[in-house]
Amino acid sequence: MYAKKDMVRVVILTETHVVEGGIHILEGSRITDALNSKTKDFFALTDVRVMRIGEKEVLYEASYAAVNRESIAAILPIEEG
Repeated sequence: MYAKKDMVRVVILTETHVVEGGIHILEGSRITDALNSKTKDFFALTDVRVMRIGEKEVLYEASYAAVNRESIAAILPIEEG
């Protein structure tokens, strides 16, 4: 069964990297709802850019990446517009 999802642009901070991308969450839910769900070990991101913390150089760009929930130190929505 397919569930409608919203895409939210986020910045994810890990111990060593900054990951920017779109996280797909259930329509009408919040990012924290997805984070609090213990059913997933990885979060799928689309249109991803990865940098080292404190640097602006993009190390990787990819259409898709999976981020391990255990490595997330912080997640912030990117304000559009």
